[in-house]
Amino acid sequence: MKVYVLNTGGTLGMIGEPLRPAQSAEELLRGINIPLDVELTLADFVSRQDSTNIQHIERVAMAGEIRKSYDDHDAFVVLHGTDSLAETCGALSMIFKLSLQKPVFVIGAQMSKSEIGSDVAMQIGNTLRVAKAFHNHGVVGVYSVCIGDVLDGSRVRKRAESDPNAFHTPGRHPVAHSWPHIRLEEGLQRKDRVLAVQGLRLDVNFERWVATFKVSADTPPWVLMDMVTKRRLKGVILEAKGAGNIPDKNWRDDESGEEYSWIDAIKAATEAGIHVGILSPFEDGRVILDRYELGKKAKDAGALSLESLTPDMADFKFRQAIAMYPNDPARIQEFISTNIVGELLPGIDEDVTMWFNPKPTARRRRSDNVE
Repeated sequence: MKVYVLNTGGTLGMIGEPLRPAQSAEELLRGINIPLDVELTLADFVSRQDSTNIQHIERVAMAGEIRKSYDDHDAFVVLHGTDSLAETCGALSMIFKLSLQKPVFVIGAQMSKSEIGSDVAMQIGNTLRVAKAFHNHGVVGVYSVCIGDVLDGSRVRKRAESDPNAFHTPGRHPVAHSWPHIRLEEGLQRKDRVLAVQGLRLDVNFERWVATFKVSADTPPWVLMDMVTKRRLKGVILEAKGAGNIPDKNWRDDESGEEYSWIDAIKAATEAGIHVGILSPFEDGRVILDRYELGKKAKDAGALSLESLTPDMADFKFRQAIAMYPNDPARIQEFISTNIVGELLPGIDEDVTMWFNPKPTARRRRSDNVE
C-alpha cells in the first residue's frame, strides 16, 4: 500500500518560541511507527504556514498536489494546522465530490512534536493504521482522525483549543474508531467502480468575494448595507437566530439619515445581485425560513437557506454555488439543498426541502472490527 503525505504546516510541524512552521514531512515522520506493508511518499507543500493564514486558493492547490499523485497512491494524508482544518476538509470534499474514490485524511495536532506529551506520533500513527484499513475495505472520501475517532470530513468541526480530542461532527457519530482496534461504523462511503474508472475530477471554481456576519438585534444593518452600496461582495452568509430568524427592527443610520432593518438590507443586497445565505447558529441546526415570521421575511427579501451545513462547509459550498450559478438564486438553493458527500444532516422534511441520500451501497449496516 502506498500513502502520499503532504505537509502543509500547523502546530504538529512547528518549532521554537513562539511556535512557527519549520519541520519537513521527513522530520515529522522520523521515529513514527509505520504499519507493515505501507510505503510513504513524503512531500512538503509550497507554503507551510499557520493554518489561520490558509486561503481557499491554497486548498485548491493542495487538491492539485493530490491529483498529481492520485494514480500512483492508495491513500492520502494532509498534515494541517487545527484552526482551519475543518475548512480544508469541507473544501476538499466539495472540490473532489464523488470522483474521489480513495481515502484522504486531513489531520492536525494540539502540540508540536518536540513538546513533552505531544499527540503528533499518535495522530500520524493512528491515521496510517486507519488508511490501511480503509484501503483494504474500499472506503473512500475525506476524513479526519482525532485521537481515537475517525470523523466525516464533510461535517467536522473544531470544538476545543486545548483538548487533544478537539474535533467532532455535529449531528453525526464517528464513522470509525482507531483505538485500540480499527472499527468501521455506518456512514462510510464505499468505492464505486464506475466512478473509479473515470478518474479524479477537481471542481475548483469558487467565488472569492464572500463574507460572513453574525446577526443579532444589536448588530447595525449598515454592516451589510455599506457593502451593498460599495458593490464589494458577491455573497454574504448571515449567522441568524433559531431556525433562520433575522431581526426586523429599524435602525437609524446617522451617516445617511435613513432608517432600515436587516430585512431591508437583505432585500437591497439581493436586488443588487448579492446572494445572501442564512446559517444556523446551532451545531445540529437546520435553517427553515418558512417556520417563523422573521425567517419568512428574510426569505421574501431574497435570502437562501444554508440548510444544516456546518459553518466550515457552508463557507465553501456557498462560494462554489455562486460561482456555478452567479445569476440564478433558485439553482444556488437547489445545489445547497442537495446532499452530495454527506454534508447535510440525514432526514427529509417534505414541507421544507428535499435532499438526496448517498447510494445505499455506500453505507455499511453493521460495525466491522477489522484489526
